[in-house]
Amino acid sequence: MALLTGRTNAKHIGVYISDADAGDLVNITPYTNSVGTVGLTNETADVTAYSDGAKNVTIGQPTAPISLSGPFDTTVHTLFTGLTNGKKTDGSGLSLDIRIGIRAAWTTLGPQFGITSTAAIGYQLVSYNLSSALMWTAVLEPFGPTAPAWGTEVETN
Repeated sequence: MALLTGRTNAKHIGVYISDADAGDLVNITPYTNSVGTVGLTNETADVTAYSDGAKNVTIGQPTAPISLSGPFDTTVHTLFTGLTNGKKTDGSGLSLDIRIGIRAAWTTLGPQFGITSTAAIGYQLVSYNLSSALMWTAVLEPFGPTAPAWGTEVETN
């Protein structure tokens, strides 16, 4: 079987996010037990006419929220609470890199989703919560004129 083909398992997903100060990518995979839906979802508007044989839509702007969760750990707690208004302390966005390993840990040219942040683009932390069961949840949403994308190269900062 060819390399990087076939089915895989969620245990091979890697999650990397910018820290608050230097903007280095931090591997939060060991503290994460759930990664929500990954990818772009476009808005649609119905433009079907009576004479059309099937429903027709136009595609609008995409959205790409990411929901993460895991058991409480001071490492991830410090990372998320260190963000100011959902961004790094310099006001720029967060780089996010979701790496999907195929039947093993992620390797170069494997599928990857994310964005490298700048002052004008990236992800923002829109919520970080801790439950009474000591499970954390975080929701990140993109901002700026550039959408995150699928690729095969790691994101940087």
